[in-house]
Amino acid sequence: MNVTVCIPARLNSSRFPKKVLTDLGGKPVLQRVFERAISVIKTENVVILCDSSAVHDAAVNFGAPVIDTPETCVSGTERIASALDKIQGDFIINIQGDEPFFDTDVIGKMVAKSRTSDAHIFTPVYKLDSVDDLLDSNRVKVVLGHNGRALYFSRSTIPFVRDERNVNKWLKWADFYGHIGIYGYRRKVLENYTNLVSGKLESAEKLEQLRFLENGYAIDTVETLRPSFGIDTPKDLAKANASLTSIQSNA
Repeated sequence: MNVTVCIPARLNSSRFPKKVLTDLGGKPVLQRVFERAISVIKTENVVILCDSSAVHDAAVNFGAPVIDTPETCVSGTERIASALDKIQGDFIINIQGDEPFFDTDVIGKMVAKSRTSDAHIFTPVYKLDSVDDLLDSNRVKVVLGHNGRALYFSRSTIPFVRDERNVNKWLKWADFYGHIGIYGYRRKVLENYTNLVSGKLESAEKLEQLRFLENGYAIDTVETLRPSFGIDTPKDLAKANASLTSIQSNA
């Protein structure tokens, strides 16, 4: 199987403009993501999809392959689909440009799962172990079938435990999973992306993966023990710098 990792990078994020170029321990955030990706896959199989000359130039400066894409793309998936004719591979992995600490093991797990599953898309999940996480609308939750296939994604707490009014006890009643926004797509999924209708669920939850579920695509999951976090705000950047310092001091 020919695998390509795509790293969509948007310059002007609404919550934290230019975050992908912000310094993280002496390197741009985007470079940290790229270097993490090439630690497990060949450099020529990793490409950065940029929307501006600033991101393009920065990526070239640290040695990354680059593809220019329209500034108007509203999601990483749309950005990849817009440049698909320039992207090699029959299995394409989407890692956002603001995820410098993603679990590298999920790349191999998604590729391995795609060889035994008939699903169209693959994505990592992890068990939630705190009530604060259950109630955090910024932490996306997912419910799974017995076979690990995603049934629904939501910013709300799912499943809802009807017979227990005390939410602090919900973790004893069910397994709760968080979702990590990394995706592995079969190429044909992205080839058909522009034909997919954006539905009311995606519009309500503001979760792009719901477009695929609403259009009948199957999403399989792989479990990771290491939830990552993206850099969406300056506060997240401070957390990332602290994490990087801890990692480097323990190396």
